[in-house]
Amino acid sequence: MRPWRWNVNSEMPWSEAKRLHNVRLSTLRQILAEAPSDSINLALGELAFPFPRQLADQVIRLMADAQPTYTPNAGNPDLRAKLALLYNAHAENICICNGAEEALYISLQACVNPGDLVAITDPDYPAYPTLAHLAGAEVSSLPFGADFTSIDWDLWEKHLKQAKVLLMSHPSNPTGFCFDESGFARLCNLLNKYDITLIVDTIYRDVYSEKPYDPDYQSVKRCIVIGGLSKSHLMSGWRIGWIYADVQVIQAATKLKQYISTCSAWISQELALYALDQAEIPLMVQTQLQANQDLVREFLGKKELHIPSCTPYIMIKAKEPDRQVREYLARGVITLNGSAFGSVSRDWIRINYAVDSALLRKALKRMQ
Repeated sequence: MRPWRWNVNSEMPWSEAKRLHNVRLSTLRQILAEAPSDSINLALGELAFPFPRQLADQVIRLMADAQPTYTPNAGNPDLRAKLALLYNAHAENICICNGAEEALYISLQACVNPGDLVAITDPDYPAYPTLAHLAGAEVSSLPFGADFTSIDWDLWEKHLKQAKVLLMSHPSNPTGFCFDESGFARLCNLLNKYDITLIVDTIYRDVYSEKPYDPDYQSVKRCIVIGGLSKSHLMSGWRIGWIYADVQVIQAATKLKQYISTCSAWISQELALYALDQAEIPLMVQTQLQANQDLVREFLGKKELHIPSCTPYIMIKAKEPDRQVREYLARGVITLNGSAFGSVSRDWIRINYAVDSALLRKALKRMQ
């Protein structure tokens, strides 16, 4: 008897689950599909500096006598303990995930019920609304001012008092926004007043040309902090992120982690344990960002620019952003419409300047 096989050419109708009906390819993926083969990509949210040599050497050492196995669902105990030191917490407050994106997905699934309202800052990372919708949540927009830094606190309170969760990145993608001490204290008061959970994505915490104010998230009664090494240590392909939260949240997250991906890769966790002691890597990233910012100013200084001190992104004002993105694409440079991040940034274009300086110089010449 011949084994049964799925007929890939069958005309039998098939439909995806309803939860995916509103999930679309990101604007970036659509642009990449149209890009010439020799294009220089300034649109990805990945720092394209070389992988650190000391981390590559450590991988070789780790594999010499490797015994790769599953780790506990919440992660390598030594790695959890080391990460807990960043927050003056305990290992039980940490769950290791496959990158910050999985950490965000798990966090929302763990604390959001269908019909709950999730407020998301505008502009911010385009994946957030989709992740919230996949958890069954409704989404409301929490706009910044047109300058990307000012906040209408009365408007924010109006939106927030209806929400169960505030989801945001800090520093912000794409604008690099960071609260100062008084602004964060005001946000804390709102969150605590209405018993709102803050889910804050801090993936760009150590990616800066000038160190920003570092908030004390323990002042928020209900807070879930997302972190990772993809940006600060150039480890995006190793997929190491984490959740820092109350023990009860971590227990729920670990339960989900067990059924989503069991655990993060043994080798990635071992490398992360080593990388966290290599303080020179974030410093090297910060130095390269400062040098590349100067290049952007040199070549694009006549344009209206928003150059934050945090994140590897710069915003370029454009009268017709969609047309301008396509013009840059025709010149062999991939950029991203600001509208991908929300309505407040719709008149802007985002570029990622964290690439090799020679390649960046070539791209900026094409954009002049």
